[in-house]
Amino acid sequence: MTSHSLMNPDPADELMNRERLQRGYTIILPGIEGYSWLNRRMRRGLVAAEVPYAIEIHDWTRGLSRAIFNLRSRKLHQRQSEILREKIQNYQHRFPQRPVFLIGHSGGGGLTLRVLEGLPAQMSISGAILLGAAISPAYDLRPALGHVDRKIWNMTSLADVIFLGMLTLAAGTLDGRHSVSAGMTGFRPWDLPRPLSERFEEMPYRFEYGKHGHYAGHFGFTAPSFVKNYVAPLLMQIDERCPVPVAPLASVISNPATP
Repeated sequence: MTSHSLMNPDPADELMNRERLQRGYTIILPGIEGYSWLNRRMRRGLVAAEVPYAIEIHDWTRGLSRAIFNLRSRKLHQRQSEILREKIQNYQHRFPQRPVFLIGHSGGGGLTLRVLEGLPAQMSISGAILLGAAISPAYDLRPALGHVDRKIWNMTSLADVIFLGMLTLAAGTLDGRHSVSAGMTGFRPWDLPRPLSERFEEMPYRFEYGKHGHYAGHFGFTAPSFVKNYVAPLLMQIDERCPVPVAPLASVISNPATP
């Protein structure tokens, strides 16, 4: 380890230590820009909320220079979905009955559904949060909903017309439709059987979000204060999957490194 790394430790190392992993696991899936200040802001919001789980940013993309490729490549989506499923399976094997969450922003929201729907038949995670998901409103949620114990929450904004309106109309959504995105309008209603309908919730934009840095645009979903006050609480609800009480880890969070 270099002296520079000793003076500037990577916060991701601390956020993936064993003490956190024993509490639960949260994977952040970036948008088509890849690992960036946007997803680091999301991570910072979760830390500020004292989410006690391990927190990882999984960059599933080929980088910002290939943003449209990231959005439209079925081969990339399939391969990365397989990697993420394997990652979840390995975690659940090591730490059974712990909560696992996916948080996907933009293209990462669409990929979240691809990951869930391909999980083995009897395998599930606690829940998933879609933040401005770049996937079509007609996308069938039923396969993904069969693999969450709690819910899929879809956070939307009708004002997100540049990225989730004009851009996906022109370039396409993650599922290849030239349409506005479900992260803008919400999903079209499906005739879901009751067990599945109870596992899905639309969460349209609320003006109070503006107080926390989310001004209805595409990047507002990643504002640290918004994540702290409106995303993190969804992860912190009492979870029957986790035998360990959900409480802050004082030794980890009392003086966290700033992501």
